[in-house]
Amino acid sequence: MKHILMLSLGPVQDFIATARRTRDLYAGSRLLSEAAQQVARHLAGEVGEEQLIFPAPGGEVSLEELGKAGIPNVILALVPKGKDPKALGEKALEAARAYLKAKAMEVFRGRQDHLFLDTALAQVEDLLEGYYAYAPLGAKEDYASTRGRVAALLAARKNTRDFAQVTWGSAAFKSSLDGARESVLLLPDKPEEANRARVTLGLRPGEYLSGPDLLKRWWPVGEGFVSTTHMAALPFWEGAKARGLEGRVREALAEVARLVGEEARSQTWHPVLRDTPFGDYDVRLLYETRLEEFTSLAEDPSRLEAVRKRLQTLWAELRQKGLPPPGTYYALLHADGDRMGETLDGLQNPEAHRAFSNALAREFALKVKGIVERHGGGLVYSGGDDVLALLPLHRALACARALAERFREVMAPYGKGGVLPSLSVGLAVVHHLEPLQDALDLARRAEKKAKEDQPKRNALAVIYSPRSGSELAVRGRWDESPRLTQRLLRYADLIRLEAVPSRAAYELKELIREAGDVLSEEALVAEAMRILKRKEMKEAYREELAHWIRTKEHVERLAHELILARPFAEAMEQAGVPVESREVWDAH
Repeated sequence: MKHILMLSLGPVQDFIATARRTRDLYAGSRLLSEAAQQVARHLAGEVGEEQLIFPAPGGEVSLEELGKAGIPNVILALVPKGKDPKALGEKALEAARAYLKAKAMEVFRGRQDHLFLDTALAQVEDLLEGYYAYAPLGAKEDYASTRGRVAALLAARKNTRDFAQVTWGSAAFKSSLDGARESVLLLPDKPEEANRARVTLGLRPGEYLSGPDLLKRWWPVGEGFVSTTHMAALPFWEGAKARGLEGRVREALAEVARLVGEEARSQTWHPVLRDTPFGDYDVRLLYETRLEEFTSLAEDPSRLEAVRKRLQTLWAELRQKGLPPPGTYYALLHADGDRMGETLDGLQNPEAHRAFSNALAREFALKVKGIVERHGGGLVYSGGDDVLALLPLHRALACARALAERFREVMAPYGKGGVLPSLSVGLAVVHHLEPLQDALDLARRAEKKAKEDQPKRNALAVIYSPRSGSELAVRGRWDESPRLTQRLLRYADLIRLEAVPSRAAYELKELIREAGDVLSEEALVAEAMRILKRKEMKEAYREELAHWIRTKEHVERLAHELILARPFAEAMEQAGVPVESREVWDAH
């Protein structure tokens, strides 16, 4: 009898989120994806690729190609008659754990004099949580209900998982990232010497890292991965090019790099940094608040002062040309498919499910990297319907819309009975020096808001977390007209044209706070109109804003969207994005 076998690997969210650098974030997602790929590869070797349902290589797409985008942490396969699903599950999980341990040995080799190697390997070996469940699929049994039963069994297995005692407990300092595992670093006793050793190992002064932490930090990422600071600085570089000032910026960076020394050289060759100076020079050189992170400057105040003066001269020169210094905010995007469970329930046999998986991977997941990079961003992960990416602010809204449109096109053939899969997107607008774990939490909350606020799903939610001040969140469905992306773009245009006084939005927000529960809706709208009439602005713009105000909800939405449009307006102005452009409007 055939069986349906489902396997799940973890931990996913917590492990990936345990990151101090974007390199850690990217490596954590790749680590789990490659472990999942080993599970799929083992199953394919035992039962044949054609028996893999999710992921589903085939046609023009091989398992290796799917792995480049990302293999999801849940693997589904059909086990033919004569094969033991339990043995297959056990062996597949063993293959994933063996792969991680072998990869750790490869990564740690050459650095083992600075490690308690046995402890580091034991922690890595214990890292992966793997579960599986299976059920028979009879000739007359319903595939969808059997698959649902297997999913329920797997969930039950996770909820009753085993907690084995660790073998490496010691009095060593806990990890600086999650406080869960002991540090495995073997360093000199003197703090100064220990920090020098950390720097040579690619760590920050004072960091204590466990085996899994170091596996992520040293994971080979090839071309490197963009940082949050890269994303914050890209609008500045686009603006320099648009104004013909790139030569001045490159010249100043070269001078600053000579003062800093070898530390100023960049180690990142990501595709979006091509044609920028950040493939040659460390982007932190553009930010005075980060200069003391360079050892040569921290130890030589006179050299630090010389670098600051050179940057200040550059900013003064660029301001005269209309280009402000680099910005400090970027966007972190988290997207997830809607109604995927309902869609899967409508697939009546393994062949249909396999075709669905193949289309999702080939036509969406494998295309996401190109979409993100065309918008100047760095893709962290794209597996199935799940996306995580970093983006510069001036292109983040357009990228969110492009991803949602692509997903809708790919899923259109699978919409039945009014159930059409869609993509809900969360965007977190965050300062580039905010802890990465906090930014990830914000992006996930934004994605949850997009999915769960009424009416549910098929939406974009943006949460803005200013360095000083309270969070602000807005949400809009993709099928609204105009879309939230277009409203924010329009308000950004008005802000750039100085057509709307900045106080207008805050007065409307204060009106809601003070009188929202006191005044009738009619009176509240009338007071909002009075606030707009008091402001100095062209009548056409006043009428345009007033057009949005019909209810209390509209007043609050206008206030929040005007405030949240400002960081996008600043990035677009810096990047030289055209104002009131039809082409830009359509892209959003």
